[in-house]
Amino acid sequence: MNDGTITNWQNSALPEWYNKNMKNSADLYEYAKLFAFNKEDSLLDLGCGDATLLKIAAPLCGKVCGVDISDEQLARAKAALADFPNAELVRATLQEIDFPAESFTKVSMRKAIHHLTNHEKSIMIDKVFKWLKPGGLFIVEDMITSFEFRLKDEFRPLIEAEAAEYYGERWESFKDAFFTTMYAELPCDLSKMINRLLHGRFHIKRVNTITCFMCTIISQK
Repeated sequence: MNDGTITNWQNSALPEWYNKNMKNSADLYEYAKLFAFNKEDSLLDLGCGDATLLKIAAPLCGKVCGVDISDEQLARAKAALADFPNAELVRATLQEIDFPAESFTKVSMRKAIHHLTNHEKSIMIDKVFKWLKPGGLFIVEDMITSFEFRLKDEFRPLIEAEAAEYYGERWESFKDAFFTTMYAELPCDLSKMINRLLHGRFHIKRVNTITCFMCTIISQK
């Protein structure tokens, strides 16, 4: 494990590769719409990367805060948020980060929860519940499969077909990295993630199944 994840985010080449190959601005803007940001909001973005979501949210929210472990990504985030005094960045692992109770109205965790073990996922959900104000939103988007994750080998032809359609011409350039994430890191299936959220006292408002290997879960305290 490196800095709390299998992926070594202190590798200076990795953030640049990720930002080039894995980010999709159109998808991110659609994701941002789910939050319906307003000036009363305080947003926490766990695994904020180069602050693309925070930059969308900062002019719309009262306060935004991003957490990441990559120095390279945080440097990019700092530059992106230079004009927003309501923005804060914190260097920490997902495992060690903590905030006072009821600090935020909305929490985002996009393409980050797969870095956590099943036990750590449950701990994170409990922490987010504590950090949120009553009625606050917690939105997770990640490699969360619509099928039982233990059956991933059987579903691989479907995964490859849907990934090729979803990612288009980018697919071949990071196909190996995609399957490294699926097999070496810690994705999970939708039913288990929902059960964890329910056990953590969240209400499930909506589930968007993007592909058989990716879901967005909108939950509320």
